[in-house]
Amino acid sequence: MTGIARGPRAYGSGVEKALYRLSRGTCYFPDCPRRIMEVVEGEPMVAVDIAHVYGANPGSARYDESMTDAERRAFENLILLCVPHHKLVDGRRRVEFPPAMLQGWKKSNEPAEGIEALASAGLTDEILETVMEQIVTKVGPKREVEVDLDAGLVMTATDVAAAGTMKGMATILDINPHMKELPKILVANIRNTGTLAASVEGVDLWVVLGELKNSSGFTLMGRNDFGASNPLLPYRLEDGNAVRWLTKMETIVGIVEAAREQGLTVLGIRASVRLGSGEKIESDLLEWLDLT
Repeated sequence: MTGIARGPRAYGSGVEKALYRLSRGTCYFPDCPRRIMEVVEGEPMVAVDIAHVYGANPGSARYDESMTDAERRAFENLILLCVPHHKLVDGRRRVEFPPAMLQGWKKSNEPAEGIEALASAGLTDEILETVMEQIVTKVGPKREVEVDLDAGLVMTATDVAAAGTMKGMATILDINPHMKELPKILVANIRNTGTLAASVEGVDLWVVLGELKNSSGFTLMGRNDFGASNPLLPYRLEDGNAVRWLTKMETIVGIVEAAREQGLTVLGIRASVRLGSGEKIESDLLEWLDLT
């Protein structure tokens, strides 16, 4: 009886978990901001591909015929790339990206402490998971939570579309005037990119004013406009997971108008996530734009 053949892409769960948990949270291409995981239609989705330093098959970029398939699918030969950069690195410009360059990206995007323990093609999937947990323990559990704030539209009772910036929202509405009647919302996307679970205790929105410093302004403390879809707080956010918090745009519009009546300049909106650890995580400023 023969064993089951395993090719250069037959990654085990241990290899995949090691890549996703030990990465820095973004595509490995230098300065690429694309997150490893994104929220799509309310569901956390992996937004990157597993790519090979040395190609998987004959004809692939950087293929080394002297390697075995076990070596090709090993942790040390794999990196994470967003789809556009994967196509670039393995496509017509492949000669611009030699193995040493990709190995440098891998080193820059993964913790140095103990990574060499994973650099062995002979590790089984089960052993790899164990070693990975040991590395996480050695490096130390890290609570790393991020939040970004997007403008969005409620398409249906279960479907929400994020438009990114307010300018992006305005462009979409100009092109699709029939969508102007759809409920407008703000979407706070909260991601746990660390190796430690976090407790989300509250989500606040700040209306940031030009005359004040340190993100001061009017705030909505923990307002919940969508009790049926927003998570019940406190919410345990496991490592590698994401959740979103929705707020009606009309609520913010009222605050913006009140601020302007007092002669204040509204710069934008910022989301602030309160964690059970006492930490507060803030999003970048979402520049405000009146939508008609």
